[in-house]
Amino acid sequence: MVDKIVTTLLFCISLLPAAYLRYYPFRFLASPAAKRVLLCGHICIFLLEFVVYSIVFTRNLLVFVSSSYQWLYLFSYLPYFLLLLFTIRPYWFQHLFVVGLQAMYMIFIHTVTMEAYKLFWPELWEQNEILTYYLIYILLFLAGMPFMERLMGSLFTREMLRWRPAFWAYVGPVPLLLVYYHGNMGYFNLEPGEMTAPVIHLYTLISRTVLLLVGLCLLQSVKNGFQQVKLMFQIRERTIRLQNQLTELNEYASSLREEQQKMAILRHDSRHQLQLVAELVEKGHFDEAEQQLLQVQKEVDN
Repeated sequence: MVDKIVTTLLFCISLLPAAYLRYYPFRFLASPAAKRVLLCGHICIFLLEFVVYSIVFTRNLLVFVSSSYQWLYLFSYLPYFLLLLFTIRPYWFQHLFVVGLQAMYMIFIHTVTMEAYKLFWPELWEQNEILTYYLIYILLFLAGMPFMERLMGSLFTREMLRWRPAFWAYVGPVPLLLVYYHGNMGYFNLEPGEMTAPVIHLYTLISRTVLLLVGLCLLQSVKNGFQQVKLMFQIRERTIRLQNQLTELNEYASSLREEQQKMAILRHDSRHQLQLVAELVEKGHFDEAEQQLLQVQKEVDN
């Protein structure tokens, strides 16, 4: 019974690093209240699942074998995923993309764990000791966490998350579809004797390594695509600013032409009036000359 409880505890603990890895890209968006909700929610889910699964295995409602825990993975991750999905929203497709990458990473770590388990502890493997598997799995998962955090952090920046381009609706589900396709390739239906063949081990390790590499290439492609889209928008904004500046320059040039036309007309009228003033002065009509000068001054002031 103790072995079942400890194994179940490690199984539930193994879900927590993956849950944090899904939260990591969205940490910028979580308010203090949302962080408290996520923390309390993760603790409640962890405790509830641990109690329920411990009862299920200690009372023999489920057979205490590795395949039982594998099936439980499908249900155990769902509450964590839904909690994050509805706490930090409405980034639905970004959440799908992250959970797909996280699933690729989990599958890869699971495969490496299985192969290391078979290679270094063959006696325990033959005895189906699940406890040792989870110890190795958790250590390997935590060892690779900084690498995955750095990769996801380089893509999911504050700017990327707050600016939501339309391509996420098409790219978001792709990693999960790849995981589903890989999970239904059929070699899991082999006979137990065939599963222990070295060629199957090698094929499994290579195929899941390729799956992880595809996910990393997809992440890099999305990152580069976002940079290109961002550059296009920057060029568009710069073009709009230049157009606005050209429009302002054209308006300023038009106003200068209008002022020049007014000045030309004013010079012409003033010359004519000054000639008239000069003639009036020569004839001794000083009052009329003074009135003409006042008229010229008014026109200049206006």
